[in-house]
Amino acid sequence: MVKRITVFMFFSSLLAVSMYGCGKNEPGNPQLSGQSSEQDFAKIHKNVDFNKEDKEKMHGMETEGGGHGMGVHGKKEKPDPNKVIATVNNEKILRKDLDKILDRFRNQVNPAALPSLEQQITEQLVTQSVLRQFVVEQKLTTPEEVVDKEIAKMRDNIKKNPTTKDKTLEQFLEFQGSNIEELRTAIRMSAAIESYISKDIDDKKQEVYFMKNISNFNGETVTASHILVDTKGMKAQEELDKARAKIESVKKELDEGADFAECAKKYSDCPTGKTGGDLGSFPRYGVMVEDFAKAAFAVEAGKVSDSVKTEFGYHLIKVTAHNPAKDVSFSEVKDRVREELVAIEMNNLVKDLKEKAKIAIPLQ
Repeated sequence: MVKRITVFMFFSSLLAVSMYGCGKNEPGNPQLSGQSSEQDFAKIHKNVDFNKEDKEKMHGMETEGGGHGMGVHGKKEKPDPNKVIATVNNEKILRKDLDKILDRFRNQVNPAALPSLEQQITEQLVTQSVLRQFVVEQKLTTPEEVVDKEIAKMRDNIKKNPTTKDKTLEQFLEFQGSNIEELRTAIRMSAAIESYISKDIDDKKQEVYFMKNISNFNGETVTASHILVDTKGMKAQEELDKARAKIESVKKELDEGADFAECAKKYSDCPTGKTGGDLGSFPRYGVMVEDFAKAAFAVEAGKVSDSVKTEFGYHLIKVTAHNPAKDVSFSEVKDRVREELVAIEMNNLVKDLKEKAKIAIPLQ
Protein backbone atom coordinates (compact mmCIF):
# COMPACT_ATOMS: atom_id res chain seq x y z
CA MET A 1 0.00 0.00 0.00
CA VAL A 2 1.23 3.48 -0.82
CA LYS A 3 2.21 5.46 2.24
CA ARG A 4 -1.07 7.25 2.31
CA ILE A 5 0.31 10.30 4.02
CA THR A 6 1.93 11.25 0.71
CA VAL A 7 -1.50 11.46 -0.86
CA PHE A 8 -3.66 12.89 1.87
CA MET A 9 -1.34 15.79 2.55
CA PHE A 10 -2.51 16.95 -0.81
CA PHE A 11 -5.93 17.65 0.60
CA SER A 12 -5.08 19.03 3.96
CA SER A 13 -3.07 22.12 4.57
CA LEU A 14 -1.08 20.06 7.06
CA LEU A 15 1.96 19.35 4.90
CA ALA A 16 0.52 19.91 1.50
CA VAL A 17 2.84 22.02 -0.53
CA SER A 18 6.31 21.32 -1.79
CA MET A 19 7.77 24.74 -1.74
CA TYR A 20 11.51 24.58 -1.91
CA GLY A 21 11.22 24.66 -5.67
CA CYS A 22 14.89 24.43 -6.57
CA GLY A 23 15.03 21.42 -8.82
CA LYS A 24 12.96 18.60 -7.50
CA ASN A 25 10.40 17.12 -9.81
CA GLU A 26 7.47 18.94 -8.32
CA PRO A 27 6.37 22.00 -10.24
CA GLY A 28 2.66 21.57 -10.76
CA ASN A 29 2.86 17.92 -9.78
CA PRO A 30 2.03 16.39 -6.44
CA GLN A 31 4.93 14.45 -4.99
CA LEU A 32 3.18 11.24 -4.23
CA SER A 33 5.78 8.58 -4.82
CA GLY A 34 6.71 6.47 -1.83
CA GLN A 35 10.45 6.39 -2.07
CA SER A 36 11.02 8.08 1.25
CA SER A 37 11.05 11.59 2.71
CA GLU A 38 10.26 15.23 2.65
CA GLN A 39 8.93 17.26 -0.20
CA ASP A 40 11.80 19.58 -0.76
CA PHE A 41 14.85 19.71 -2.96
CA ALA A 42 17.21 19.69 -0.01
CA LYS A 43 16.14 16.31 1.25
CA ILE A 44 15.52 14.90 -2.18
CA HIS A 45 12.99 12.28 -1.22
CA LYS A 46 9.36 12.06 -2.02
CA ASN A 47 7.31 11.26 1.08
CA VAL A 48 6.63 13.00 4.33
CA ASP A 49 7.57 10.52 7.01
CA PHE A 50 6.62 11.00 10.64
CA ASN A 51 9.69 8.98 11.55
CA LYS A 52 12.04 11.82 10.62
CA GLU A 53 13.95 13.75 13.25
CA ASP A 54 12.10 16.46 15.08
CA LYS A 55 14.47 19.01 13.57
CA GLU A 56 12.73 18.49 10.26
CA LYS A 57 9.61 19.85 11.96
CA MET A 58 7.50 17.87 9.55
CA HIS A 59 8.10 20.70 7.09
CA GLY A 60 6.84 19.11 3.91
CA MET A 61 5.72 22.68 3.65
CA GLU A 62 9.03 24.34 4.42
CA THR A 63 9.58 26.87 1.72
CA GLU A 64 11.15 29.85 0.21
CA GLY A 65 8.81 32.70 -0.35
CA GLY A 66 7.86 36.30 -0.22
CA GLY A 67 5.82 39.22 1.21
CA HIS A 68 2.68 41.29 1.17
CA GLY A 69 2.16 44.72 -0.30
CA MET A 70 3.54 47.82 1.33
CA GLY A 71 1.51 50.91 2.13
CA VAL A 72 2.51 54.46 1.25
CA HIS A 73 4.37 54.79 4.55
CA GLY A 74 6.22 51.48 4.18
CA LYS A 75 3.84 49.68 6.50
CA LYS A 76 2.66 46.19 5.60
CA GLU A 77 -0.93 46.11 4.45
CA LYS A 78 -2.96 43.14 5.57
CA PRO A 79 -4.63 41.53 2.55
CA ASP A 80 -8.41 41.25 2.47
CA PRO A 81 -9.07 37.71 3.84
CA ASN A 82 -12.17 37.39 1.66
CA LYS A 83 -10.47 38.35 -1.59
CA VAL A 84 -10.96 35.67 -4.23
CA ILE A 85 -7.50 34.50 -5.30
CA ALA A 86 -8.72 31.69 -7.56
CA THR A 87 -11.84 29.95 -8.78
CA VAL A 88 -12.17 26.30 -9.73
CA ASN A 89 -15.40 25.72 -11.59
CA ASN A 90 -17.87 27.32 -9.18
CA GLU A 91 -15.68 27.03 -6.08
CA LYS A 92 -13.93 30.13 -4.77
CA ILE A 93 -10.55 30.03 -3.08
CA LEU A 94 -10.08 32.95 -0.71
CA ARG A 95 -7.04 34.81 0.50
CA LYS A 96 -7.63 33.46 4.01
CA ASP A 97 -7.21 29.91 2.66
CA LEU A 98 -3.75 30.86 1.45
CA ASP A 99 -2.86 32.71 4.65
CA LYS A 100 -3.88 29.75 6.78
CA ILE A 101 -1.01 27.84 5.20
CA LEU A 102 1.39 30.72 4.82
CA ASP A 103 1.14 31.83 8.44
CA ARG A 104 2.41 28.46 9.66
CA PHE A 105 5.90 29.10 8.41
CA ARG A 106 6.04 32.80 7.53
CA ASN A 107 8.83 33.38 10.06
CA GLN A 108 10.99 30.69 8.45
CA VAL A 109 11.22 32.27 5.02
CA ASN A 110 12.91 35.15 3.27
CA PRO A 111 10.31 37.95 2.93
CA ALA A 112 11.67 38.84 -0.50
CA ALA A 113 10.48 35.50 -1.85
CA LEU A 114 6.88 35.61 -0.57
CA PRO A 115 5.25 36.33 -3.96
CA SER A 116 6.71 33.15 -5.44
CA LEU A 117 5.65 31.18 -2.39
CA GLU A 118 2.12 32.56 -2.47
CA GLN A 119 1.81 31.62 -6.13
CA GLN A 120 2.84 28.04 -5.42
CA ILE A 121 0.45 27.73 -2.49
CA THR A 122 -2.36 29.06 -4.68
CA GLU A 123 -1.57 26.48 -7.34
CA GLN A 124 -1.67 23.71 -4.76
CA LEU A 125 -4.99 24.98 -3.39
CA VAL A 126 -6.34 24.78 -6.93
CA THR A 127 -5.12 21.20 -7.18
CA GLN A 128 -6.76 20.34 -3.86
CA SER A 129 -9.98 21.84 -5.12
CA VAL A 130 -10.13 19.86 -8.37
CA LEU A 131 -9.41 16.66 -6.49
CA ARG A 132 -11.97 17.40 -3.80
CA GLN A 133 -14.59 18.06 -6.46
CA PHE A 134 -13.65 14.84 -8.21
CA VAL A 135 -14.19 12.82 -5.04
CA VAL A 136 -17.65 14.33 -4.59
CA GLU A 137 -18.67 13.91 -8.24
CA GLN A 138 -17.53 10.29 -8.34
CA LYS A 139 -19.09 9.59 -4.94
CA LEU A 140 -15.84 8.03 -3.74
CA THR A 141 -15.86 6.93 -0.10
CA THR A 142 -13.55 5.41 2.48
CA PRO A 143 -14.55 3.11 5.37
CA GLU A 144 -13.88 4.69 8.77
CA GLU A 145 -11.87 1.65 9.82
CA VAL A 146 -9.34 2.55 7.12
CA VAL A 147 -9.04 6.04 8.57
CA ASP A 148 -8.67 4.64 12.09
CA LYS A 149 -5.94 2.29 10.90
CA GLU A 150 -3.95 5.10 9.28
CA ILE A 151 -4.22 7.26 12.38
CA ALA A 152 -3.05 4.34 14.52
CA LYS A 153 -0.05 3.79 12.24
CA MET A 154 0.96 7.40 12.55
CA ARG A 155 0.71 7.32 16.33
CA ASP A 156 2.77 4.14 16.39
CA ASN A 157 5.46 5.62 14.15
CA ILE A 158 5.78 8.62 16.43
CA LYS A 159 6.18 6.42 19.50
CA LYS A 160 8.74 4.15 17.83
CA ASN A 161 11.03 7.00 16.89
CA PRO A 162 13.35 7.93 19.78
CA THR A 163 13.41 11.58 18.66
CA THR A 164 9.61 11.92 18.71
CA LYS A 165 8.50 9.35 21.28
CA ASP A 166 7.61 12.03 23.84
CA LYS A 167 5.33 13.83 21.39
CA THR A 168 1.81 13.07 20.28
CA LEU A 169 0.19 13.18 16.88
CA GLU A 170 -1.95 16.02 18.16
CA GLN A 171 1.19 18.03 18.93
CA PHE A 172 2.48 17.52 15.40
CA LEU A 173 -0.85 18.62 14.00
CA GLU A 174 -1.01 21.63 16.30
CA PHE A 175 2.45 22.66 15.12
CA GLN A 176 1.01 22.82 11.60
CA GLY A 177 -2.16 24.58 12.72
CA SER A 178 -4.28 21.53 12.07
CA ASN A 179 -6.19 18.97 14.10
CA ILE A 180 -7.35 15.35 14.08
CA GLU A 181 -10.62 16.05 12.31
CA GLU A 182 -8.86 17.78 9.43
CA LEU A 183 -6.45 14.88 9.26
CA ARG A 184 -9.27 12.33 9.19
CA THR A 185 -10.97 14.22 6.37
CA ALA A 186 -7.74 14.31 4.40
CA ILE A 187 -7.18 10.58 4.87
CA ARG A 188 -10.73 9.78 3.76
CA MET A 189 -10.23 11.69 0.55
CA SER A 190 -6.78 10.40 -0.25
CA ALA A 191 -7.70 6.80 0.45
CA ALA A 192 -10.73 7.12 -1.80
CA ILE A 193 -8.64 8.45 -4.67
CA GLU A 194 -5.92 5.88 -4.07
CA SER A 195 -8.49 3.09 -4.38
CA TYR A 196 -9.85 4.66 -7.56
CA ILE A 197 -6.39 4.94 -9.11
CA SER A 198 -5.18 1.51 -7.98
CA LYS A 199 -7.96 -0.56 -9.51
CA ASP A 200 -6.10 -0.82 -12.84
CA ILE A 201 -2.61 -1.36 -11.40
CA ASP A 202 -2.26 -5.14 -11.48
CA ASP A 203 0.86 -7.30 -11.13
CA LYS A 204 1.44 -7.45 -14.88
CA LYS A 205 1.41 -3.70 -15.24
CA GLN A 206 3.78 -3.36 -12.30
CA GLU A 207 6.26 -5.87 -13.72
CA VAL A 208 6.27 -4.21 -17.14
CA TYR A 209 6.94 -0.86 -15.50
CA PHE A 210 9.74 -2.38 -13.43
CA MET A 211 11.49 -3.79 -16.50
CA LYS A 212 11.26 -0.49 -18.37
CA ASN A 213 12.41 1.57 -15.41
CA ILE A 214 14.79 -0.73 -13.55
CA SER A 215 17.23 2.12 -12.94
CA ASN A 216 14.64 3.61 -10.60
CA PHE A 217 14.98 0.61 -8.33
CA ASN A 218 18.50 -0.78 -8.62
CA GLY A 219 20.11 1.69 -6.27
CA GLU A 220 22.13 3.66 -8.82
CA THR A 221 22.45 7.21 -7.51
CA VAL A 222 24.69 10.23 -7.50
CA THR A 223 25.61 12.30 -4.47
CA ALA A 224 25.62 15.97 -5.32
CA SER A 225 25.33 19.60 -4.27
CA HIS A 226 24.09 22.54 -6.26
CA ILE A 227 23.95 26.31 -6.50
CA LEU A 228 20.75 27.87 -7.83
CA VAL A 229 20.05 31.25 -9.35
CA ASP A 230 16.27 31.36 -9.19
CA THR A 231 14.39 32.53 -12.31
CA LYS A 232 10.85 31.57 -11.30
CA GLY A 233 8.50 34.38 -12.17
CA MET A 234 11.03 36.11 -14.45
CA LYS A 235 9.60 37.03 -17.84
CA ALA A 236 11.73 39.93 -19.02
CA GLN A 237 14.75 38.87 -21.05
CA GLU A 238 16.87 41.40 -19.18
CA GLU A 239 16.15 39.62 -15.88
CA LEU A 240 16.95 36.23 -17.39
CA ASP A 241 20.18 37.53 -18.86
CA LYS A 242 21.22 38.86 -15.44
CA ALA A 243 20.48 35.48 -13.86
CA ARG A 244 22.55 33.68 -16.47
CA ALA A 245 25.39 36.16 -16.03
CA LYS A 246 25.31 35.58 -12.27
CA ILE A 247 25.56 31.80 -12.55
CA GLU A 248 28.40 32.12 -15.08
CA SER A 249 30.19 34.47 -12.71
CA VAL A 250 29.88 31.92 -9.91
CA LYS A 251 31.19 29.20 -12.24
CA LYS A 252 34.21 31.36 -13.00
CA GLU A 253 34.92 31.73 -9.28
CA LEU A 254 34.72 27.95 -8.87
CA ASP A 255 37.03 27.38 -11.83
CA GLU A 256 39.51 29.70 -10.19
CA GLY A 257 39.52 27.59 -7.04
CA ALA A 258 36.67 28.92 -4.87
CA ASP A 259 35.08 26.46 -2.46
CA PHE A 260 31.76 25.12 -3.76
CA ALA A 261 30.04 24.97 -0.37
CA GLU A 262 31.05 28.52 0.48
CA CYS A 263 29.80 29.76 -2.90
CA ALA A 264 26.52 27.96 -2.32
CA LYS A 265 26.11 29.69 1.03
CA LYS A 266 26.93 33.03 -0.56
CA TYR A 267 25.06 32.87 -3.86
CA SER A 268 22.45 30.09 -3.96
CA ASP A 269 18.76 31.02 -3.94
CA CYS A 270 17.84 27.52 -2.77
CA PRO A 271 17.45 26.92 0.97
CA THR A 272 20.03 24.15 0.57
CA GLY A 273 22.57 26.92 0.17
CA LYS A 274 22.63 27.25 3.94
CA THR A 275 24.21 23.78 4.11
CA GLY A 276 26.56 24.29 1.19
CA GLY A 277 24.04 23.18 -1.42
CA ASP A 278 24.01 19.58 -0.20
CA LEU A 279 21.36 17.44 -1.90
CA GLY A 280 22.35 14.03 -0.64
CA SER A 281 21.95 11.13 -3.06
CA PHE A 282 19.24 10.69 -5.68
CA PRO A 283 18.45 8.29 -8.55
CA ARG A 284 18.48 9.07 -12.26
CA TYR A 285 14.71 9.13 -12.60
CA GLY A 286 11.68 10.07 -10.58
CA VAL A 287 13.08 12.57 -8.09
CA MET A 288 14.74 15.45 -9.93
CA VAL A 289 13.42 17.21 -12.97
CA GLU A 290 14.81 15.58 -16.09
CA ASP A 291 17.26 18.28 -17.18
CA PHE A 292 18.80 18.42 -13.72
CA ALA A 293 19.05 14.65 -13.28
CA LYS A 294 20.50 14.12 -16.76
CA ALA A 295 23.19 16.73 -16.13
CA ALA A 296 24.05 15.41 -12.67
CA PHE A 297 24.56 11.86 -13.90
CA ALA A 298 26.83 13.13 -16.70
CA VAL A 299 29.21 14.92 -14.32
CA GLU A 300 32.32 13.09 -13.15
CA ALA A 301 32.80 12.67 -9.42
CA GLY A 302 34.64 15.68 -8.03
CA LYS A 303 33.69 17.91 -10.96
CA VAL A 304 31.26 20.80 -11.36
CA SER A 305 28.85 21.06 -14.27
CA ASP A 306 28.43 24.00 -16.59
CA SER A 307 25.24 25.94 -15.94
CA VAL A 308 22.09 23.84 -16.24
CA LYS A 309 18.72 25.47 -16.97
CA THR A 310 15.52 24.06 -15.48
CA GLU A 311 12.14 25.62 -14.82
CA PHE A 312 13.51 26.69 -11.44
CA GLY A 313 16.46 28.63 -12.76
CA TYR A 314 20.16 28.15 -13.47
CA HIS A 315 22.10 25.51 -11.54
CA LEU A 316 25.70 24.52 -11.03
CA ILE A 317 25.97 20.90 -9.90
CA LYS A 318 28.89 19.38 -8.06
CA VAL A 319 28.91 15.57 -7.98
CA THR A 320 30.87 14.00 -5.15
CA ALA A 321 30.09 10.35 -5.85
CA HIS A 322 28.52 7.97 -8.33
CA ASN A 323 26.93 5.09 -6.44
CA PRO A 324 26.70 2.02 -8.69
CA ALA A 325 23.64 -0.08 -9.39
CA LYS A 326 22.93 -3.38 -7.66
CA ASP A 327 21.14 -6.45 -8.89
CA VAL A 328 17.48 -6.31 -7.91
CA SER A 329 14.45 -8.47 -8.58
CA PHE A 330 10.86 -7.35 -9.07
CA SER A 331 9.72 -9.15 -5.93
CA GLU A 332 12.20 -7.17 -3.82
CA VAL A 333 10.84 -3.80 -4.89
CA LYS A 334 7.25 -4.60 -5.79
CA ASP A 335 5.82 -2.19 -3.23
CA ARG A 336 7.98 0.66 -4.53
CA VAL A 337 6.99 -0.13 -8.11
CA ARG A 338 3.35 0.12 -7.17
CA GLU A 339 3.95 3.39 -5.34
CA GLU A 340 5.57 4.93 -8.41
CA LEU A 341 2.73 3.78 -10.63
CA VAL A 342 0.17 5.25 -8.25
CA ALA A 343 2.14 8.51 -8.26
CA ILE A 344 2.17 8.57 -12.06
CA GLU A 345 -1.55 7.88 -12.25
CA MET A 346 -2.19 10.56 -9.64
CA ASN A 347 -0.22 13.11 -11.63
CA ASN A 348 -2.10 12.12 -14.78
CA LEU A 349 -5.43 12.46 -12.99
CA VAL A 350 -4.56 15.91 -11.68
CA LYS A 351 -3.42 17.04 -15.13
CA ASP A 352 -6.61 15.75 -16.73
CA LEU A 353 -8.87 17.33 -14.12
CA LYS A 354 -7.13 20.69 -14.43
CA GLU A 355 -7.42 20.64 -18.21
CA LYS A 356 -11.16 20.01 -17.97
CA ALA A 357 -11.88 22.42 -15.12
CA LYS A 358 -12.65 26.11 -15.46
CA ILE A 359 -9.80 27.63 -13.47
CA ALA A 360 -9.18 31.32 -13.02
CA ILE A 361 -6.38 32.86 -10.98
CA PRO A 362 -6.75 36.67 -11.05
CA LEU A 363 -3.62 38.73 -11.34
CA GLN A 364 -2.40 39.77 -7.90
